[in-house]
Amino acid sequence: MMGIQPVRFSPVGEYLRLVVMQRLARGPAPVEELDKQAREAVEKTGIRYDWRVWPELLKREVVVKDGVAELTKEGRWIYEQTREEVAEYLRKFWIE
Repeated sequence: MMGIQPVRFSPVGEYLRLVVMQRLARGPAPVEELDKQAREAVEKTGIRYDWRVWPELLKREVVVKDGVAELTKEGRWIYEQTREEVAEYLRKFWIE
């Protein structure tokens, strides 16, 4: 079993992480695609946040090589284990 220490980011940071990980769960993606998706996701929230931080937020979960990003083994495991919990956390934040 992997020893992962959970880290919580701001709700917008968690949302940004979830959006990027959801996309990469389907397979590798060009960084430009993820940048566009990250910018659009943050803009939808209406909260001022630097969408360009997604690589730093996901430094353990995502590897970028030759302009293409993909989930690491650890990233895929984290996504699979936490996606529902994070989605519930975000629902509560945006509703309350």
